[in-house]
Amino acid sequence: MRETLAKADLPPRKRQRLLWRIAKLGIVAAAKRHQRQQAAPDGTPWEPRKRGKGKMLKGLPKLLAVREMPEIQGVRIYLKGGNYRNGTKPIAAGLVGAVQQDGARIQMKASNAPRKPQADKPALPRQAKRLRALGYKTRKGKRWVKPSSKQIMETMSMAQAGLLIRKLKGTPSKRTWTIDIPGRVFLGVSNDEFNQIIARQMQAIGFGWDVTAQQIRG
Repeated sequence: MRETLAKADLPPRKRQRLLWRIAKLGIVAAAKRHQRQQAAPDGTPWEPRKRGKGKMLKGLPKLLAVREMPEIQGVRIYLKGGNYRNGTKPIAAGLVGAVQQDGARIQMKASNAPRKPQADKPALPRQAKRLRALGYKTRKGKRWVKPSSKQIMETMSMAQAGLLIRKLKGTPSKRTWTIDIPGRVFLGVSNDEFNQIIARQMQAIGFGWDVTAQQIRG
């Protein structure tokens, strides 16, 4: 199919239309499929989250858009929107996509790290579990007892729980740390996917009428 495409004597407008269809209906659609499958184009599963079990990159492929560039006989696939922020600073969707696609190692400073308000939020289940494991107790009459996780979450804020955990561990708060983000490739196609995309989109524009359904399936 690649050889057929290279040999095809398509008028400029038809070639441009084919490129747009390959990008929008083929590559972008494949990116959304990879997100649903939580796997790279070659089928390799993405590295799982360190916390939680929810699907990753839910909204990212939805931001993919295609811009026609007839002046160079090409198209551009890019990310737009998303409303990503680092604290109050806006972050381009393209930067977020590049970090997720290729992975990154980010050096963080406590003074620059974005923080959600914690004083008015109840302690998290993992914080309550950690406090119990560290031996946290409260006074009940003349005795010191270990409260349940539910009691900790009902009587303590996230900020208070975090402070107590640090004190009980006896370790100072980190001022700098490193965040390693693994690459989770979502944009791209395998050779088989690319061949199928070309076959389908050539048929859609009325070219490649001699291609059979079996050839499209690979």
